[in-house]
Amino acid sequence: MVEVRAEVCSFNNLYEAMLVCKCGVIWKDSVAKNVVNSLVFVKQLKHRLDTDTYEISQYYEFTIYEPKRREIISTRFVDRVFQRSLCDNYLYREITKSFIYDNGACQKYRGTDFSRDRLKAHLSKYYRHHGHEGYALQCDIKNYFGSTRHDVAKDILAKRVRDKWALQHVYKLIDSYDRGDKTGLGLGSQITQLIQLAVLDDLDHFIKERLRIKYYVRYMDDIILIHHDKQYLHYCRAQIEMRLSDIHLKLNTKKSQIYHLKQGIPFLGFVYHLTETGRVLMLLSKRNLVKRRRKIRKYKILFDLGKMTMEELDDSFRSWKAHAEKGDTYWKVKTMTLYYNRVMEGTLCLSS
Repeated sequence: MVEVRAEVCSFNNLYEAMLVCKCGVIWKDSVAKNVVNSLVFVKQLKHRLDTDTYEISQYYEFTIYEPKRREIISTRFVDRVFQRSLCDNYLYREITKSFIYDNGACQKYRGTDFSRDRLKAHLSKYYRHHGHEGYALQCDIKNYFGSTRHDVAKDILAKRVRDKWALQHVYKLIDSYDRGDKTGLGLGSQITQLIQLAVLDDLDHFIKERLRIKYYVRYMDDIILIHHDKQYLHYCRAQIEMRLSDIHLKLNTKKSQIYHLKQGIPFLGFVYHLTETGRVLMLLSKRNLVKRRRKIRKYKILFDLGKMTMEELDDSFRSWKAHAEKGDTYWKVKTMTLYYNRVMEGTLCLSS
C-alpha cells in the first residue's frame, strides 16, 4: 500500500504534525530551534523517510513522582513529529476500529472525563435494573507498560495493521525499547500508548461478549466490572487472570479488589458511591484530602524559603480545585480553599 507511505510522509502532513507536537513544549530550546527552522526541519525529515535513512533517536529518561513514581522514556521532537503523522494519517484508525465504546484512554473524544461519565452512566443503568445492591470488580495490571512483552505487542499489531511499511516502523519503535529482555514500552510515545490500548482489546471483547458483563469500563489498565452476583465476579477475576497470563501479564493484587457498591469504587481520582435513591456520587477519598493538606504545608515552606513563587502555589491549588470540582465536592473544596487561604496568610500553624 504505497499510498499509506506517501500520505504519512507528505510534507504537508509532517508539517501539520510538527505544529501539533510543538504545543506546550515550544519553551524548550531543542524544540524552538526546530520550529524556527520549520521548513528545513520538515524537509530534512521527509528526505530521511523517503530515502529510508530515518532512525529513531536516543531517548531522554527521567523519573516523575506525581501522582505516583514512574520511569519516563521521553521521545525526541523529530521522532514525535514522525510518530504523530503516522498515527494521525494511518495507524490510529487501523488500531482503534476494533475497540469497544467503553475503552476510554488516549483516543479522540475520549479521556478521563469520558470514562468517569461512562462509569456514572453504568451505575445509573445498573440501579434501574438491580437496585443499589451489587458489587464492582476493579482490576489493575501490575507494571503494565513495563511488563508488556515485545513479541506479544508485535503479534497483536500484525493482526490489526495491514500496511507492511507502517508495521515495520512500529516494530522498530518497539525494538528501540529493548533493555536486554525484550520487555516493556515507554510512556512518552503516542504510538506506545495506542499499542498498550490494543494489547487489552481482546480482553475487552472477552469480558463483554463471553463473560457477558454489561456494565464495564476501562481506562488504559484500570478496569471496572459491575454485577449483582459477587461469586460471578470472583469467577470473572479468575478468567481475567487466565487471559492475562496468556499474554504474560499479571494483576496487581493490592489494587484488584471486589467492592460493594455502597462501599464505593475508586476510579480515576474519585470514589463512586451508588445511594439507595439511585444517585451516583463522585467523592474525593480521605487520602486525596490528606495529601493535598500536606502539599499545601510543604509548598508554604518552600515559598518562605524563596524556592516557589506565589503564582506557582496558586497554579498548583487551582489545578487541584479544577479536578476536585468535577465531582460532588462542593463542601470539601470550600473547606480546602479556606484551609489554603489560612496557611498562605500565616494564620494557621503549619503543624495543624
